[in-house]
Amino acid sequence: MTGVAIVISYEDISAGPAIDALLAATSDLRPLMEDIGAELESSTLDRFETNIAPDGTPWQRSLHSMVTGQPTLVDRGYLRDSVHYVLDGSDAVEVGAGGIAAAYAGMHQTGGVITAKGPGGLAFHLATGEFVNVQSVEIPARPYVGLSSADDQAILDIAFEHLARAAGATFQGGV
Repeated sequence: MTGVAIVISYEDISAGPAIDALLAATSDLRPLMEDIGAELESSTLDRFETNIAPDGTPWQRSLHSMVTGQPTLVDRGYLRDSVHYVLDGSDAVEVGAGGIAAAYAGMHQTGGVITAKGPGGLAFHLATGEFVNVQSVEIPARPYVGLSSADDQAILDIAFEHLARAAGATFQGGV
């Protein structure tokens, strides 16, 4: 290089301890993933009250909701109560529904048609009390798992809070 230059090594900078803390904080992402999982679990549970999909579209209201005034998908609360997060290794988190609701969690997320397996059809009582016997029932998609724009922002804020804490700084939010 011609002209003037200064050579700075890692040992010369006062930010060395902060860089060490940042490197340590990013070597184990479990605490970050735990916080992200808890945040996404909470926002997913909120959807059972708002009846709004992650993309902002309202869910189609169920007959049960119209009759009882309860939010859609919370008749007994099994699906809502099965929402949880689980760490997937040290650098990922999974948020979803399962347990007792595993058999129908996907159907409510994506929608679909339930078809009778035999000639007797599907027999059940509607929320109005009416008894019906049909060959198929269409379940509309009511996405509850997914990332909203608010979730994206919350994840960024959580990540920056973790990095700021590791560096000994204070994060003000709103990246």
